[in-house]
Amino acid sequence: MSDAVRLTRHADVVAAARDAHTFRSCTSQHLHVPNGMDGDEHRAYRTVVDRQMTPQIVTALQPLFDTAAREIVTALPTGDVFDAVADLGEAFAVRAQCRWLGWPVEVEDELRAWMARNYAAARHPDPAVNARIAADFDALVRRQVDAHRAARTANPHVAADGTHRLLDERVHGRPLTDDEIVSILRNWTAGDLGSLARCVGVVVHRLATRPRWQQRMRVLSRRLRDEGADAVALRAEWDAILGECLRLDDPFVANRRVTTCPVTTSTGVRIDEGAMVLLDWTAANLDPEVFADRFDPAGHADDNLVFGTGPHVCPGRDLSYAELGAVIMALLDGSALIEPARDEHPIRHEPPLGGWARVPVSRR
Repeated sequence: MSDAVRLTRHADVVAAARDAHTFRSCTSQHLHVPNGMDGDEHRAYRTVVDRQMTPQIVTALQPLFDTAAREIVTALPTGDVFDAVADLGEAFAVRAQCRWLGWPVEVEDELRAWMARNYAAARHPDPAVNARIAADFDALVRRQVDAHRAARTANPHVAADGTHRLLDERVHGRPLTDDEIVSILRNWTAGDLGSLARCVGVVVHRLATRPRWQQRMRVLSRRLRDEGADAVALRAEWDAILGECLRLDDPFVANRRVTTCPVTTSTGVRIDEGAMVLLDWTAANLDPEVFADRFDPAGHADDNLVFGTGPHVCPGRDLSYAELGAVIMALLDGSALIEPARDEHPIRHEPPLGGWARVPVSRR
């Protein structure tokens, strides 16, 4: 990856992300549905994924996320230090994911153990180790797919969950293959679990170290529960603050593309045909030509690239905000103040991961 061309300017990253013809996403020999696809193939599978994350589905899942968040926060210590990434973010991400996918509670510990192995492998890449870790995860996913098929056979009217809905999907007039289903579920779980945990760490760190914004979020949280309040405007402000926290410390570091022809970007970066390109979301989200040097949720919202842009923009943006919002709201509701631990310091993730590996905080 050291030979890849890294695009860091906001204009260059946006242009490349939106030009799927020149900057193709098929960069791996392995099946990645739909992230590693282009053109008509990508559109067909992206439609399937989008149907799993409609506003109606996300709205229906909100009570489930709220309940899971309250359970995790209730188990946290009061007055003692806890890690906002592992004890809060990872614990909630795994529980919420298992529940909306309809996976049993015993899978939670298995998923967290796998996340730890995957983090370690990311810090010290080894192809053989990575292959074993990927194979172990695929086996876990296939077990859940098989269990859902068996449940449907035993009871055709079993309640639908995320996995059942995916098993019912069709593409090109046929059911999804097992490999395609596993690839989609791998993307939702292997990719999103760690990402959500890092998002929680980033937001909690900023709120703990910026009491003014923590207080504003507390006000919004209380008003969002007031049925007479303007929920649309309040939710927009709430999400904008979450987005601004993530923009300033983007846990989604980069995505790969490969060029189909020679190209020169608007800022003068010359790239050969067939070159590997990294879209550096973290750098683009800090471009001083686009973003003022201040915390400005409303002013920066339109240019925020945390969830990407273009045809490969993250399909789970609304789902992610629903999950992240649930856990942050539960934490605020379950405390009078969140503050950094006095005798411990936060620890950042080592590249290629972004965000925090550990955020020690306390609540009272």
